[in-house]
Amino acid sequence: MNQYRISRRSFLSSTAAVAAAAIVPSQVWGKPKDKNGPTPTPKVVSNGTGNFRFAQVGCGGKGSSDLSGTIGAGGRVIGMCDVDSVRAAKEFKEHPDVPVFTDFRKMLDKLDKEIDAVVVSTPDHVHAYAALDAIRRGKHVYVQKPLARTFEECQLLLEASRKHKVATQMGNQGHSGAGLVLWQKMMEADAFGEIQHVHTWSNRPIWPQGMTEVPPAEQAPASLDWDSWIGPQTMRPYAKAYLPFSWRGWWDFGCGAMGDMACHNMDPAFWILKLGLPTTIKAETSAPAGIAYPKWSIIEYTFPPTPVAPKGIKMTWYDGKKMPPKPAGIHPQLELGDNGCMIVGSKLTAKGGSHASPPIPIALGGQEYSESVKDAEKHWHEVQKTLSGVSHNGSWIEAATTGDFKKAGSNFEYAVPMTQAILLGCIALRFPGKELQWDNEKREFSNLSEANQWLKCKPRDGYDLSI
Repeated sequence: MNQYRISRRSFLSSTAAVAAAAIVPSQVWGKPKDKNGPTPTPKVVSNGTGNFRFAQVGCGGKGSSDLSGTIGAGGRVIGMCDVDSVRAAKEFKEHPDVPVFTDFRKMLDKLDKEIDAVVVSTPDHVHAYAALDAIRRGKHVYVQKPLARTFEECQLLLEASRKHKVATQMGNQGHSGAGLVLWQKMMEADAFGEIQHVHTWSNRPIWPQGMTEVPPAEQAPASLDWDSWIGPQTMRPYAKAYLPFSWRGWWDFGCGAMGDMACHNMDPAFWILKLGLPTTIKAETSAPAGIAYPKWSIIEYTFPPTPVAPKGIKMTWYDGKKMPPKPAGIHPQLELGDNGCMIVGSKLTAKGGSHASPPIPIALGGQEYSESVKDAEKHWHEVQKTLSGVSHNGSWIEAATTGDFKKAGSNFEYAVPMTQAILLGCIALRFPGKELQWDNEKREFSNLSEANQWLKCKPRDGYDLSI
């Protein structure tokens, strides 16, 4: 163990220096040039003002910040779609001259020639349908996390983006932040040593889960277009138990706790360890997922060898107030926090919070990290100030307007396999205690055929998954 007892001061200073000296905008570092041919010509139509013209699907809730973020990055909103006129009233009022719709299909038909791109900020079950409709029209797309609700939907989004040559970005905003840059610099400096385990966790769900009965029918509010809210799913009566936020807990509409936070909290591990799809997944839950997700879950992933982890990776996800064990050597005063990612290495263990926030060292080679937690956090926050993050919406717009699609770091080439891995974990929730074996060549579970039915979902008439 003596070989790993590096000086704390030396480690902190050298890693800070590496990070500060080598920082470039996050849309540039670590992105190899496209080896698949010439850079595609961006499909951006000049609108005479230099603005990037986009339509917003979902304007209330998370759609509000996506709308303002895209405008703040240089976009100009041309059309707005939301199924609830009350929930989106503030946003509609702020843009009185922009036409309003409740059905994204009608909006895209109407504005097809006037827009360059589409931002999708709806519940999970609509993501793929709205995005594919836009991509088929040659529009660039920014899609909130998780990218889609099923494995197949994710795959079709990737294939469509390649076919139509559009710029893409998933809305895990921390991917464009300074924290992820520092995670990467630590990996490049071999700060962790051999990776022994990855733990990621969330305090979600903060909405109801574990339901076993369909809620009773109620009268939908006059302000809500319920048919458009249901979208591609099988029609059912309105119930306020589904919305505006609790849809995340229902299988048909959301992806549970993982759908809300895993694309944020797993991002550092997927990025720096170059993870793709797992070989095995095994879940422990409060109860099997059915019409709703369980109240809590622990999901164990095994990933195959990668260029930086030749022995493969074990990663465990925790939610519903379940937490990872504290590693050997952790400072007794340190709490792991409500959301986070922790990478346990032979040289060093580090943890960060949600949204790929900066890593903080918490143990050295299994030995106690005795520098005070407050001093360590202060040091790393000072380093963070030297790192230049960029707007997540802005890097997507830059990718679209320059034709260099890798400027959007969470483009579908990266975001699809990460989301697919998360969705395979969701399926494992239906079969707690069983180790599901994934055959990536056949894109199916090899040892439990009944699990394969959940890889896709047939849409309601009028909704299209063609690419």
